[in-house]
Amino acid sequence: MEQSPALGIRERARGALRGELADVALRLFEERGYDQTPVDEIASAAGISPRTFYRYFSTKEDVLFGDLPPTSVDLPALLEDHLTRVGPWEALHLTLRHVAENIRTERGRWSRLLRVVNTSDTLRAGHLEQQMNLAQSLIPTLIPALEGPAGWSDLRARVLVHAGLTCFDTSFSHWAEHEGDIEMLDALDIAFTTFPRTDTAKC
Repeated sequence: MEQSPALGIRERARGALRGELADVALRLFEERGYDQTPVDEIASAAGISPRTFYRYFSTKEDVLFGDLPPTSVDLPALLEDHLTRVGPWEALHLTLRHVAENIRTERGRWSRLLRVVNTSDTLRAGHLEQQMNLAQSLIPTLIPALEGPAGWSDLRARVLVHAGLTCFDTSFSHWAEHEGDIEMLDALDIAFTTFPRTDTAKC
């Protein structure tokens, strides 16, 4: 069904306000620290009520993690599509490359976000949980593409997905922290090619 113009306008307005709140929150977290900045202060600085804040973000953590990794695409579906043409490791590479393409123009913002995340045990744990959730969403898609007994395929899929996400996370951090040194896509490509292509797809 085609989206109505009114709904499209509302969604764009909602997205714009979410972005504005995220920018305000990130600035306050940098100035005061994440744990020292309550939702009330974020809402006040943005000119809204705390109740309105919670219409856009379910928790304070969501202000930072709501679009990390940033993508509007269903990653398991994208991975499944790539698996029709290439092997599992390359399919993971191409799937995460899509994420990298979406963030490569905002190095400054992501660099700031990573600095804030690294100052808080709560945020580091939240980022790890997000990565685990992403892994769990990708693993079932990869299992059918791997050869061997069911138990082996499950194990190999877990290893490949977590290795791929480690490649992404490490290259993302390097890119954000080394301005002018390397581009995000190049960093991700280097990370993935560090591992030999030992994955085997079903023929």
